[in-house]
Amino acid sequence: MNIKQVGYFIAVFETKSFTAAAHQCNVTVQAISKSISELEQLFNVQFFERGNSGVKPIRAGRSFYAKARHAVEAYREVESFDPSGCDLTVLSASGAQVMPELSIGLCVPALDNDDKLYKGLSALIMRGARVRVKFCTVHPGIAQQELEQGDLDALLTVGTYDNTTDDCEQLGTLPTGIVVAADHPFAKRPFVTVADLGSYPAGQSAAFDNFNNSIFWQYESRGVLGETRVIDGPAQFGSFLAAEHGFFLNAILPVPGQIASGFEVVPIVGEGALTVPVCLVSLKDEKPQAYHVVENYLIRMVGCANGSAAR
Repeated sequence: MNIKQVGYFIAVFETKSFTAAAHQCNVTVQAISKSISELEQLFNVQFFERGNSGVKPIRAGRSFYAKARHAVEAYREVESFDPSGCDLTVLSASGAQVMPELSIGLCVPALDNDDKLYKGLSALIMRGARVRVKFCTVHPGIAQQELEQGDLDALLTVGTYDNTTDDCEQLGTLPTGIVVAADHPFAKRPFVTVADLGSYPAGQSAAFDNFNNSIFWQYESRGVLGETRVIDGPAQFGSFLAAEHGFFLNAILPVPGQIASGFEVVPIVGEGALTVPVCLVSLKDEKPQAYHVVENYLIRMVGCANGSAAR
């Protein structure tokens, strides 16, 4: 048994679907099914009743979930250890050296508990690439300025970004979904299809969807959206989702904490479902070695995740 298998179990328990759990974890349904079967064989119990409409946790599954949830949360606490107050030196043939640093701004709407997420990503890259990366959320209106002034070394965008002074390197792709209020008719479904997208109004962010080739524009250009509504600022976000049963298109991150409580992310699957490129954007000038190290590390990370999903 490993922590990945336990995470797959939690995804199945919470979504009540192998298919939805696979999309949430960015792996195949076969990988999810195999992990659950191995756990059941290990403990010689059955955790779920399988049926045509999904899976239903039974007593052993409910008991295991309570312990599994605590185990995964404890693991994430260790994994997101923040070494910012530690001695950031690395050993090399020439002796101890200060660990290089980069600042990367994410051009995405604020995530729920984003500080914890950024610390986890920073710690992961520090271990794998020996570079300390400071992540922050940056508003599209000032993102290019922050790059040009040197306040940021790079931007991380969901969707390509075209600017004649910048390089835009695609790191890989992420699956897409919709963000809806918890009481939306789609909220309890394991997934939606492209045909469902015309049933309710789609939100267009005045800031983020006018910055780059976002998920919104990729679906809109295919003519699959119904009514669209420009949403200008956080104050309109909640009322649009709750009062009007609208939705926003969103990339599905393979990490927890991407959406606030009271809302749900539902994956888009089937014919016409798109994946969206994740890009690293930087100025067209000579970049430090640390930048190339982090860029290559991120490409490998995303490539491994996509390889797991394809198998």
